[in-house]
Amino acid sequence: MKLVSCLAVIGTLFSGIVLSMLIARFYPSADPLERLYGAIFLSVITSMGLLVYNLSASNWRQILVRSYSWWPLPLFLMMRGWI
Repeated sequence: MKLVSCLAVIGTLFSGIVLSMLIARFYPSADPLERLYGAIFLSVITSMGLLVYNLSASNWRQILVRSYSWWPLPLFLMMRGWI
């Protein structure tokens, strides 16, 4: 169970990083400093909620799906320049 918990934390950290990159890139503000602060604070708050959601799963498969299911596609699209 410790390995699965570590994987959940790592997946949540990756999710927070991807979310902060998406917010910093697409946040509707002309000031870059506001976009940076918005990206940092919103991703930290969302990551804490996502970590609680991940660790409240009943088995290890749900933890892995909740941790790693949503962030690879936006990261792939953003790195390829499609978004």
